[in-house]
Amino acid sequence: TLIILVAALNILGIMLVGSASPGDQKKQLIGMLSGLVIMAIVSCIDYNFILRFSWLIYLFSVAMLVLVIVAGEDSKGAQRWFKIGGFQFQPSELVKILMILFFAYYFMKHEEKINSIRVLCSSFLLVGILLALVLAQPNLSTTIIMAIIFCAMLFVAGLSYKIVVGVLAICVPAFLVLMTLIIQDRVP
Repeated sequence: TLIILVAALNILGIMLVGSASPGDQKKQLIGMLSGLVIMAIVSCIDYNFILRFSWLIYLFSVAMLVLVIVAGEDSKGAQRWFKIGGFQFQPSELVKILMILFFAYYFMKHEEKINSIRVLCSSFLLVGILLALVLAQPNLSTTIIMAIIFCAMLFVAGLSYKIVVGVLAICVPAFLVLMTLIIQDRVP
């Protein structure tokens, strides 16, 4: 049923893309079909098997992000894509999924010590490397989405409410002060 729902939403997306840009409709259709095939193949693989390679997944993610900065296609000041044949591939989109796999393993492995300074600092360092590489492309929207995904995973993994409340108690007032300074700087 999930495949049917995904296919229905993709068909709607293809129709919308076709109404805006008929030339891109074929690319969208090929992307949808290849995505459905990949989804069906991946759903047959045991996730425990995939998680055995979590550090390789992380290193592969870092390597792809470094490679796109060094050798990616430049378009309008952003270097986010690889051109493969007639298609453009954006590694940061794949890294979002790979990041979820890696941190699912990492938080599962450190489940009992999730609130320790060592585990928190190392997880922030690991995600910080990915976020810095995506931001260097520059790709702020994907960086923000990846940061939100990471925070949600950390919370679901069992982060203490005391830590969450403490961080919010510092960040919310700091954000308000920052926004006030930015607004005051723009007013003549």
